[in-house]
Amino acid sequence: MQITLNLASRPYADHRPMFRQLRMGMAVMALLLALLVLGMLHFHQSALRMEARRARLQSSLAQLQQQELADRTSMQLPANARVLTQADYLNHLFDEKSFSWTETMEDMETTLPAGVQVTAIEPVRDKQGRLTLRLRVTGQRGPVVDLLRAMEHSPRFVHPRIVGENAASENGPNGVQAANAPQLVNFDLLAEYSQATPAERKAEIAARLHPHAQPTETAKTTSATQARHSVATKSPVGAVRLHGRPMQPRQGSAVPR
Repeated sequence: MQITLNLASRPYADHRPMFRQLRMGMAVMALLLALLVLGMLHFHQSALRMEARRARLQSSLAQLQQQELADRTSMQLPANARVLTQADYLNHLFDEKSFSWTETMEDMETTLPAGVQVTAIEPVRDKQGRLTLRLRVTGQRGPVVDLLRAMEHSPRFVHPRIVGENAASENGPNGVQAANAPQLVNFDLLAEYSQATPAERKAEIAARLHPHAQPTETAKTTSATQARHSVATKSPVGAVRLHGRPMQPRQGSAVPR
């Protein structure tokens, strides 16, 4: 007969599964640590590349600043200063010649309602090349509101608004205003002006003169209108006062409501 004796002071426990799980956990932690080290090396290299790029950009910027300083110093010489002044003057003349009073008057006639008179037009061009029209119109408040609506519907005028108004004096032959005469008001208007391209201008003129013409007739009319408008001179930009008879709306011009 075989007798099994247990001489251990504590019960037997199998720790092999626990050690197996511990080894697996250590392997996972080692893998994560390796990935972390690789990520830190990658970010460190990226930081080094960004620092080198920043140094290159700073060096380029310093060179450009030195070149700008040298150019300014060179332009301050008497001979170069005269050339720069002439260039600014010529650029100013080119900007003035690019404004057409004829086209502006035509655009105003298409939007001007009955009962409103334009007494002054002053084009102003900023440094970015944007053109703004300062208008002085005379009329009652209702027709002036119609004028603003018509300008809002026109592709040539952007953001028209009233910037000032005052009562207009309409006196009779003896300097006395009639009691039943309508109260007229002078309105100061501002609107950004977008001049039409030659193609747009030809299309507008052709549609205005012959709205129901055939394509061939429209092309002929466009060519004739272009030849007729090619001889129109373009006046320099500046304030203009319409003395005598103020500009009235063209017959048959439609005002959008």
